[in-house]
Amino acid sequence: MAEDMITARITSEFESVLRYLRTLAEPCAPPMGAGGFDVLYANTREVVVWYSPARDDQVAREVAIPAEALTAAWQSLCTGQQVDEGALAALGLGPAGGHWVIALLAQIPGVQVRLEPLALAWNLLTITPAEDPTPEAIEDAG
Repeated sequence: MAEDMITARITSEFESVLRYLRTLAEPCAPPMGAGGFDVLYANTREVVVWYSPARDDQVAREVAIPAEALTAAWQSLCTGQQVDEGALAALGLGPAGGHWVIALLAQIPGVQVRLEPLALAWNLLTITPAEDPTPEAIEDAG
């Protein structure tokens, strides 16, 4: 997965993720750590957030997360792979950068966060033929 993540490009599908991040009007809580963040802007180059720490020994600041790292992680999630800290480390972001990728993608509907070990997964909900509510499917089941 690491090689796929390094060569990822911004796709039209990922544009919808960026659009969703732009709609987040309320402060977001990362799935790990303390504090919160607001998305200031999201474009095809970067997503910039304002981090508001919960601890007195930290300083509020802007954090820029490269869009290439986000899209690489998103593409992995879309292919059914889990995105964990090891995969994110391959992007060269370091632990803090990887945590920001996880924190942002955790805001997307359908993304599940596993804390031990820290990882993301995403599954599209699909209707199987057995769940098909059309009259033909009901007749076939009866």
